[in-house]
Amino acid sequence: MPTLTMRELAQMTGGEVLQNPDVVVSSVVIDSREVKPDSVFFAIKGERLDGHQFVAQALQTARGAVVAQLPASPPGDKGIVRVADTTKALQELARSIRKRYPFLLIAVTGSAGKTTTKEMIATLAGTERRTWKSWGNFNNLIGCPLCIDNTPDDAEVVVSEMGMNHKGEIAMLAGLTRPDVAVYTNIGPVHIEFFGTLDRIAEAKRELLENMAPNGTVVLNVDNEYVMNISSGFEGRKVTFGIDHPADFRPTNILDRGLLGTRFTLQGRTFDLALPGRHNLENLLAAIATARSIGISWEGIERGVREAKPTYHRGVVIPWRGARLYDDTYNSNPYALSRALALLQQADVHGRRIAVIGDMLELGDSELEYHYEAGRAIPHDVDVVIGVGRRSEAFLDGARHAGFTEERLYHFGDAEGAAAFLESFIRPGDLVLVKASRGIGLDKIITMLEADREPRPAEREA
Repeated sequence: MPTLTMRELAQMTGGEVLQNPDVVVSSVVIDSREVKPDSVFFAIKGERLDGHQFVAQALQTARGAVVAQLPASPPGDKGIVRVADTTKALQELARSIRKRYPFLLIAVTGSAGKTTTKEMIATLAGTERRTWKSWGNFNNLIGCPLCIDNTPDDAEVVVSEMGMNHKGEIAMLAGLTRPDVAVYTNIGPVHIEFFGTLDRIAEAKRELLENMAPNGTVVLNVDNEYVMNISSGFEGRKVTFGIDHPADFRPTNILDRGLLGTRFTLQGRTFDLALPGRHNLENLLAAIATARSIGISWEGIERGVREAKPTYHRGVVIPWRGARLYDDTYNSNPYALSRALALLQQADVHGRRIAVIGDMLELGDSELEYHYEAGRAIPHDVDVVIGVGRRSEAFLDGARHAGFTEERLYHFGDAEGAAAFLESFIRPGDLVLVKASRGIGLDKIITMLEADREPRPAEREA
């Protein structure tokens, strides 16, 4: 965060200094385990835990705390600010920092690819501008303000995700921060449990367009009809990217190199993207369009593309006993699953194509139908399909309807059971896609297999 005194912090959050107004802090944390000597700890009250329970622990290291309830006997050398609501204070601090400091704010939203696109934009922009980005997928009503709150004094560009589970959340986030650039990756059936229809999801995504800074720029995926529909009335600057339709940034000479990535030409320049799949090409096009819109040179973009790498649990290829694991376990939805299965189908594989698919969450009353239809659409090039979780049984039913025989289908109730099976089932040359919604925990499969990476003696001899 910008370096602030506790007095300034109180003014920016609408709070009251209870002690030591001149204590200086320069980072905001909401987890007492992550405090540093320069931190101020915000005691956020969540659904399961109340941060006020950890104030004493945080103040062993942190210089100060923002609280709604005064801690008992706080250390005399620590700064304390009291506010009515610590979550609102965290958000108000973001609003104040945004007003006070002249950085350019880029907000990324969409149903899939937000985090990868954010990382790519930050990489490209960072070649020529001092760039700050949100970490992980901090994109909700707490995570997004926390990113802004920790913006360094000298940042020129800030790249943040804006996600949603309910209508009004993006309006609040964008209203707090007024982004200069809005990036739409795509709109699909994600969190449909809370919205009911894709049209309502699109309406909620429009909230970003309605809360931008004056003279803002919007970066649009022309291949997604919902994105284009909601942006039709936007009167500001539009920059487009796409593969199937004419766009400002549309590649030619696309060469799919399987898991090695994609080679393509864009405006006379040849690029090699190390991340595989059409979806990652789309993410990169969004990042290039954004970077060019803020003035990053083509030379800077070329350097940035060379540095682009997959992020944690989002399409990481892991060698394992002569086979390969494609770790895409961070999250899933019907749209993202179809893209991952297409990549599995297209990949150059010497052994079997194995799809380990876990439940997709937040799909509402039609969740089993979504799973069934996703199973019906699974490519026949996939040799083995393994479902994990209760809902994935409907996925396997769809695969049966599409012609998959029983010897190609397996089901497990949890990640541990699937991992134990895969440990002896995977053979050298196989490619194994592992994908599910985050709440299903299929990352445990990757962790368990990686812990036993060395081949058995018989496999070494083979």
